[in-house]
Amino acid sequence: MSGTASSDKVSLGHLLAFIGPCIPFAALGLPLAVTLPEYYGTQLQVGGIVGLVFLIVRCFDILVDPPLGFWMDRTRTKLGRFKLWMLICLPILFVSTGFIFLAHKGVGAPYLGIWLFVLYVGFSIAALSQASWGTVLSSDYNERSRIFAWWQVGNIFGILCVALIPVIAQSLHYTYIQGVQAMGLFIMISLPITIGVALWIVPEKVSDAATHDIKLSHYFDMWKYRNVRAILWCDLFMGLAPGVMGALFFYFFEETKGLDRMQTSIAMLLYFLAGIVGAPIWVLVSKAIGKHATLIVSSIIFAALYAAMYFAPKGNFPVCALMTFLNGIPYAASLLLTRACMADIGDEVRLDTGHDHKGTLMAILSATTKIGYALSAFTITVVGWLHFNVKAPAASPPEALVWLQILFIGLPVLFLLLGALAMKDYDLSAKRHADIMARLKAKDLT
Repeated sequence: MSGTASSDKVSLGHLLAFIGPCIPFAALGLPLAVTLPEYYGTQLQVGGIVGLVFLIVRCFDILVDPPLGFWMDRTRTKLGRFKLWMLICLPILFVSTGFIFLAHKGVGAPYLGIWLFVLYVGFSIAALSQASWGTVLSSDYNERSRIFAWWQVGNIFGILCVALIPVIAQSLHYTYIQGVQAMGLFIMISLPITIGVALWIVPEKVSDAATHDIKLSHYFDMWKYRNVRAILWCDLFMGLAPGVMGALFFYFFEETKGLDRMQTSIAMLLYFLAGIVGAPIWVLVSKAIGKHATLIVSSIIFAALYAAMYFAPKGNFPVCALMTFLNGIPYAASLLLTRACMADIGDEVRLDTGHDHKGTLMAILSATTKIGYALSAFTITVVGWLHFNVKAPAASPPEALVWLQILFIGLPVLFLLLGALAMKDYDLSAKRHADIMARLKAKDLT
């Protein structure tokens, strides 16, 4: 390895700079999963076809990940392997964010589809380059949990910032539409600032592994590893669960629990705020019982707490808010631990192949996350088929509200339990990872 960072312990200053871009990235991720489907469908009156547009665009976007991972693994520049791609994503995200968030009533599905695709391409480059960059900041098993815990805190902080904007806007008597437009402006301003600071301050350990034998087909070769399959299935199911929750969140709490838009926005804010509380908890638990066991435990706890939301009393905002807050604590575990686990798997794969495939592995993980959120957004179209009125939710018949509750509660609980089940065969423990690192060092492959 070469680079300026030689210690396995990452300094706090470098961590804070590294997670800075999480603020605009997560500020984009939340609206893509939660706000924008409902916003375009109901607020901008595009209708139930919005769910189908998100699904189609996501499916095309998933095809972007294999070549991205391939190109990142082959990149060698003075700036770094992943830092270069972080720079590339900046203009793409800046322009597409403006077109998506500053749109007005009258835009149709084609407009949404085109600019959503451009936004997703930029977002794919951003998310993949940052996560891959995080895998090479340290090779230590527990330090990687710390890195991705901070990464998760950065994401949640970004989510909180952007989730606060509509709440503040409405409290100042601006419209919800103006609040969403303000989200876009916040993202556009923070993108160049945070990316610039990260590129300037944070070093990157650049792999000196050969690139001439790295092929695009290796993307699919990674599936032969049992631990890769376990993490991917887990990530898919645990992305589907909060994805469904996000897509139907406003509809569920406003139409079945009697909350208004302000109360629902605050409840969502508390959900993500709880993630900041949860992240350090799950890091401590993972040090005690291992990352994969922690994923199983957190998934089961999440499923139990989520199922309990069905019994939240109608019109009782404090209880609904408390229950969403409690659900946010286990929510924090999956993203940070799946990525920390995939970083460890990257060492396992390098020992086996002699090549550094961390970009490819993160591309695979990114694809499963996208599949989960694409299918989740499609639930808006599904509830529309079940006679839920997406353009005027209050006009929906009672049976449509029953289906809304079934989908909102039942599907995530099922997916969370399947996510826990997917990890039962994972075997890359701290002890085994230490053995892998010792063997890599002996082969001079670290």
